[in-house]
Amino acid sequence: MKAYIGKLTDDWVMSCSRLPAISGLSSWSTPNDELKKSIRALGYTVTGEAESTVGEAAEMGNLYEGPILYAGAQRLGLSIDMEITERVEASDLSLQGSLDGILQGDGRTITTDPDRGIYVYSAESVTLDGPGIAEAKLTSDFPADAPRMTRGPLQCQGLQICTGFKWHAIFTLFRGVELRIFVGATDEAMQAKIYDDVRDFQRRIDLFKRDQVTDWYPALTPNDAANTYDRSEDDLPPIKLSGASNDAALDLIRAKAQRAMIDKRIEELQAQVMDQMGLHTKAIVYTGDEPTAELTWGMTGATKEYTVKARPPARAKSLRIKELRRSD
Repeated sequence: MKAYIGKLTDDWVMSCSRLPAISGLSSWSTPNDELKKSIRALGYTVTGEAESTVGEAAEMGNLYEGPILYAGAQRLGLSIDMEITERVEASDLSLQGSLDGILQGDGRTITTDPDRGIYVYSAESVTLDGPGIAEAKLTSDFPADAPRMTRGPLQCQGLQICTGFKWHAIFTLFRGVELRIFVGATDEAMQAKIYDDVRDFQRRIDLFKRDQVTDWYPALTPNDAANTYDRSEDDLPPIKLSGASNDAALDLIRAKAQRAMIDKRIEELQAQVMDQMGLHTKAIVYTGDEPTAELTWGMTGATKEYTVKARPPARAKSLRIKELRRSD
């Protein structure tokens, strides 16, 4: 991993690698996780941030970064500078980032060439005009013809904002055996979205710095909500829901009632089929004279006895519903 001059990222300033998270696209971190990270960087104690589980993947990515960049540059027939030790910063946005490498464009216009593992994904063609951003990625996914939004495109568009470069190449090594090169140009719509997302994030940080008030993002999942609002205060009176939240609660009550009915029906149907299967492990389902499905009723795996470790209370990940009687 490169040793950048100074601190690479002030966590209350957005970095290009965090752009997928604040856009709600990351599998590892939510916008609220990133907000908590930045508030913690300001010196405040924050709880409930989800733990990262990508440590080894990131370590392997750093280990193979150099060879991936070298191989990708060789395939494109371009020279590359991999000895970059200073961060890049946008002049009109609280955004900064680090460069894996800088490719020296030679003015060629390139198109997709699957035989060479080169895919132009943001346009019909890309002209290698001036310097370009080189980004190395390592994944256990199967090869694809376009990069995932969370694996380079947003990050590279952010780096283009910081550098003014007109193009980028994402060198992705799939499953350790297949290198694919995804070449992209400036995407004005994506960069406009980055400006909106970063400015909105900065507004939330500025509000906290000024008033110590946190303007949370809408929760993406019940887990995100439980991590964000990580404790409850029993002495607070019940809140009266209104507007869209009240409508959502009514839909939730109806959905849970429907699910209970469906679950009951599933149990009844399974019991009826199990009665005929008896000691058989498999059964064939027919539509008319045509077999359409195979049912399996096997054994569960054995489990060892274990003791659950003690843990402190945490915010529940679901709502309990108690329907109230209507007054006549």
